[in-house]
Amino acid sequence: MNKQTVIGVFDTRNQASSAREALLATDVAERDIDVSNFGEHGRTGNNYREESGKVESFFDRLFGDDDQDNDRDHRRSDAAREVASRGTVVTVHTESMENAQEAAAIMDRFGAIDFDQRYNEYQDDSFDADRNRNQLNERFGDVDGEQTLQVLKEDVAIGKREVRTGGISVRSHVIERPVEETLRLRTEEVYVNRKKVDRPADNADFTDRSIQLKETSEEAVVSKEARVKEEITIGKKVDSRSETIHETARETDVDIKRTDGDVNQNNRNERV
Repeated sequence: MNKQTVIGVFDTRNQASSAREALLATDVAERDIDVSNFGEHGRTGNNYREESGKVESFFDRLFGDDDQDNDRDHRRSDAAREVASRGTVVTVHTESMENAQEAAAIMDRFGAIDFDQRYNEYQDDSFDADRNRNQLNERFGDVDGEQTLQVLKEDVAIGKREVRTGGISVRSHVIERPVEETLRLRTEEVYVNRKKVDRPADNADFTDRSIQLKETSEEAVVSKEARVKEEITIGKKVDSRSETIHETARETDVDIKRTDGDVNQNNRNERV
């Protein structure tokens, strides 16, 4: 994913606020838009002078530091710092080049300043704040009119959920193994043997007799007996632990400062 950062500078906070609302109406998330006010209509504000160190660090992150070797890049960085320090900076973080181009088009629609042109006007003192204000009013309406600043507070909800970390699956199935054993089996067979004889007979020989013989044989007999040889028990052991969650919650802190005009009240009365 090719993340891009788009920076736009506006002469007034009203324009910057309008551009921000238009960006929010697209797919840009609120957390991806930063608005920082440093001046109005080409004049540097008091907040820039009073927090110059913090503001310089802010510009270093946006435009790079002063150690750049390339003269062209160094000049563009100087131009960006000079222009941004006299207006309101809108910074948009996008997920793709296509989204960055869309964000840049939206900021151009609400009057984002051309860095090079404005820097040249600041350098040769050709910038006319009143004329620029009139042009902005003609194009966008009353750019210095009442504006709304949203005060935000982020709530953090910390809970818990159940996730699957693993498990055991046990399955039983029947297998067959061959069993072989050799037996000696006995078989009986009755036989009759007749032979010729020649001897005298007496009265005892003339009696009825009956002789019976039974034949038997052995055959193989198979019997089976099933026995339980092992028991497998599956279950769960439950343990608990304490875990401390560290998170941050954002909210908007509003500083309200009264700024001096170009001419103080006493001088205005003297002129009248």
